[in-house]
Amino acid sequence: WYGMYAGLINVEQRRPSKNFNCFVNRMDPNRQSWLYLLIRRGLFDQGFISFNMDISRHLMLKEYPPGTTPMEVFENQFEKYCNIFSDEHRILKNKVPYKNFDSDTSPVEIIMDSKFSIVLETYHDDNRFITLSEKIFRCLKLPRPWVLHAEKSAVAYIRNMGFDVLDDVVDHSYDDIDFTIERQSAILDQCEKLSLLDIPLIQQRLIDAANHNQKILDLFYKTWFEDFDKSVSKALSLSKKEY
Repeated sequence: WYGMYAGLINVEQRRPSKNFNCFVNRMDPNRQSWLYLLIRRGLFDQGFISFNMDISRHLMLKEYPPGTTPMEVFENQFEKYCNIFSDEHRILKNKVPYKNFDSDTSPVEIIMDSKFSIVLETYHDDNRFITLSEKIFRCLKLPRPWVLHAEKSAVAYIRNMGFDVLDDVVDHSYDDIDFTIERQSAILDQCEKLSLLDIPLIQQRLIDAANHNQKILDLFYKTWFEDFDKSVSKALSLSKKEY
C-alpha cells in the first residue's frame, strides 16, 4: 500500500466547512457504534460522514444467509452488540445508508474540506498485529490532522517509520490503550478538542508534515522491490525452520 500511495497530491488550501470526516464502507458492530457515539457526543452533524452498509464480507463468510438485506444486518447488530444505544438507534435507523456529501466528490477533497479525519482502519481489536491500509497513508500525505482507530501502538509504529504524526497538534495518547472500546472513547475525547482547531493558523505546520511524509513514501516506493524480496526470503527461512 505504501508504494501505491507514493507521489505528490496537489491540493487546494481552503478553510474547512466541516469539523471532521469519517468514511465507513463495510458494516460491522464497531463501525456501527461509531455512528451512535458521534450522535451521543453531539458530533454527528459536524462532519462529513458516509455509512455505506456494505455486507459483502458478512455474506462471503456465511454469517448471514443469501438474500439478507443490509438493513436486516444493521438491526441484528444493534440488537446483539449495540443495544445500549437505543436512543441513538432510533435517530439513525431512518437515515441509513447515510452519506451527507456528493458521491462524485473525491475523498481528498472531503479531507481538505474538514479540520481533521477520523480514520477507522480495517482491523482494530487484535493487538498482536498492526495492519495499515490506504486509509491512513492517504491522510499522512495531506495537510490535515487525523486520529486513528486501529490496533494498540499503530500510531507509534507509524511514528517509528519516520512519519510526522503531528504530535504537537494531536494528542495520540489513545494509542497506548489496550481495550478497543476504551481506545475508541479516548479518540472521541480528542475529536471534541480537535473540533476547536483553527486550521489557517497552523496551515504551514500541516503542509510541512505532509511534505515530509510524502518524501518518506517516495523513499519506500523506491525500495519496494528490495523490501519485498527481503520479506519473502525471511518468510521462507522461517517456514523451513518450522518444518
